[in-house]
Amino acid sequence: MSIRNDGLIKTFIADGVLQGRRLVTFGTGRMTVRQANAASDALIGITTQIGSENNGRVDVIVSGITEAVAGGTLSKGTVLTSNSEGKVITATQAADRIIGIALEDAEVGDYAAILLAQG
Repeated sequence: MSIRNDGLIKTFIADGVLQGRRLVTFGTGRMTVRQANAASDALIGITTQIGSENNGRVDVIVSGITEAVAGGTLSKGTVLTSNSEGKVITATQAADRIIGIALEDAEVGDYAAILLAQG
Protein backbone atom coordinates (compact mmCIF):
# COMPACT_ATOMS: atom_id res chain seq x y z
CA MET A 1 0.00 0.00 0.00
CA SER A 2 1.40 3.34 -1.00
CA ILE A 3 0.96 6.65 0.78
CA ARG A 4 1.17 10.23 -0.46
CA ASN A 5 1.55 13.58 1.25
CA ASP A 6 2.80 15.83 -1.52
CA GLY A 7 4.55 18.92 -0.21
CA LEU A 8 5.69 21.66 -2.56
CA ILE A 9 4.58 21.25 -6.18
CA LYS A 10 6.25 23.54 -8.74
CA THR A 11 5.20 24.07 -12.36
CA PHE A 12 7.92 23.88 -15.02
CA ILE A 13 8.02 23.67 -18.82
CA ALA A 14 8.72 20.21 -20.26
CA ASP A 15 11.95 19.94 -22.25
CA GLY A 16 10.77 16.83 -24.11
CA VAL A 17 7.92 14.42 -23.46
CA LEU A 18 7.55 13.58 -19.75
CA GLN A 19 5.78 10.56 -18.35
CA GLY A 20 3.88 10.56 -15.07
CA ARG A 21 5.54 9.65 -11.78
CA ARG A 22 9.05 9.90 -13.23
CA LEU A 23 12.18 11.67 -11.99
CA VAL A 24 13.18 14.94 -13.63
CA THR A 25 16.33 17.02 -13.89
CA PHE A 26 17.09 20.47 -15.27
CA GLY A 27 16.30 21.10 -18.94
CA THR A 28 18.16 23.40 -21.30
CA GLY A 29 15.96 26.50 -20.98
CA ARG A 30 14.83 28.72 -18.15
CA MET A 31 12.46 26.87 -15.77
CA THR A 32 12.50 23.71 -17.91
CA VAL A 33 12.86 20.10 -16.85
CA ARG A 34 13.53 16.89 -18.72
CA GLN A 35 13.10 13.28 -17.73
CA ALA A 36 16.14 12.06 -15.80
CA ASN A 37 18.12 9.35 -17.57
CA ALA A 38 21.14 8.74 -15.33
CA ALA A 39 21.99 8.36 -11.65
CA SER A 40 24.39 11.29 -12.06
CA ASP A 41 21.63 13.74 -13.11
CA ALA A 42 20.86 16.59 -10.70
CA LEU A 43 17.45 15.31 -9.60
CA ILE A 44 14.82 17.98 -8.89
CA GLY A 45 11.69 15.99 -8.13
CA ILE A 46 9.01 13.67 -9.48
CA THR A 47 6.28 14.46 -11.98
CA THR A 48 2.69 14.09 -10.84
CA GLN A 49 0.67 11.23 -12.30
CA ILE A 50 0.04 13.46 -15.33
CA GLY A 51 3.08 13.84 -17.57
CA SER A 52 3.42 16.44 -20.32
CA GLU A 53 4.05 16.89 -24.01
CA ASN A 54 7.16 18.75 -25.16
CA ASN A 55 6.95 22.47 -24.23
CA GLY A 56 3.86 21.83 -22.09
CA ARG A 57 3.45 22.72 -18.45
CA VAL A 58 4.28 19.98 -15.99
CA ASP A 59 3.81 19.86 -12.22
CA VAL A 60 6.80 18.51 -10.31
CA ILE A 61 6.63 17.42 -6.68
CA VAL A 62 9.81 18.70 -5.02
CA SER A 63 9.12 17.92 -1.35
CA GLY A 64 7.03 15.64 0.81
CA ILE A 65 6.02 12.02 0.35
CA THR A 66 4.98 10.93 -3.12
CA GLU A 67 5.03 8.01 -5.52
CA ALA A 68 7.35 7.12 -8.38
CA VAL A 69 7.61 4.17 -10.73
CA ALA A 70 10.10 1.58 -9.46
CA GLY A 71 12.75 0.60 -11.98
CA GLY A 72 14.06 -2.24 -9.85
CA THR A 73 13.42 -4.04 -6.59
CA LEU A 74 13.34 -1.50 -3.73
CA SER A 75 13.70 -2.10 0.00
CA LYS A 76 12.26 0.36 2.50
CA GLY A 77 14.91 2.61 3.99
CA THR A 78 17.25 2.56 0.99
CA VAL A 79 18.34 5.74 -0.77
CA LEU A 80 17.11 6.13 -4.33
CA THR A 81 18.32 7.56 -7.63
CA SER A 82 17.28 7.42 -11.30
CA ASN A 83 17.73 4.79 -13.99
CA SER A 84 17.85 5.52 -17.73
CA GLU A 85 14.03 5.77 -17.90
CA GLY A 86 13.49 8.19 -15.01
CA LYS A 87 12.34 5.40 -12.70
CA VAL A 88 13.60 5.07 -9.13
CA ILE A 89 16.27 2.49 -8.33
CA THR A 90 18.52 1.86 -5.35
CA ALA A 91 21.58 4.14 -5.33
CA THR A 92 24.76 2.06 -5.35
CA GLN A 93 27.59 4.45 -6.24
CA ALA A 94 29.07 7.30 -4.21
CA ALA A 95 28.57 9.66 -7.18
CA ASP A 96 24.84 8.85 -7.56
CA ARG A 97 22.52 11.83 -7.05
CA ILE A 98 19.79 11.05 -4.53
CA ILE A 99 16.07 11.77 -4.91
CA GLY A 100 14.95 10.34 -1.57
CA ILE A 101 14.33 7.34 0.64
CA ALA A 102 12.06 4.34 -0.06
CA LEU A 103 9.25 4.14 2.50
CA GLU A 104 8.14 0.68 1.41
CA ASP A 105 9.33 -2.38 -0.45
CA ALA A 106 8.48 -2.38 -4.17
CA GLU A 107 9.00 -4.44 -7.32
CA VAL A 108 9.68 -3.30 -10.88
CA GLY A 109 6.74 -1.28 -12.20
CA ASP A 110 5.15 -0.66 -8.79
CA TYR A 111 4.29 2.83 -7.61
CA ALA A 112 6.61 3.19 -4.62
CA ALA A 113 6.20 5.66 -1.76
CA ILE A 114 9.22 7.94 -1.43
CA LEU A 115 10.25 10.57 1.09
CA LEU A 116 11.84 13.24 -1.10
CA ALA A 117 15.29 14.26 0.16
CA GLN A 118 17.37 15.44 -2.79
CA GLY A 119 21.12 15.26 -2.59
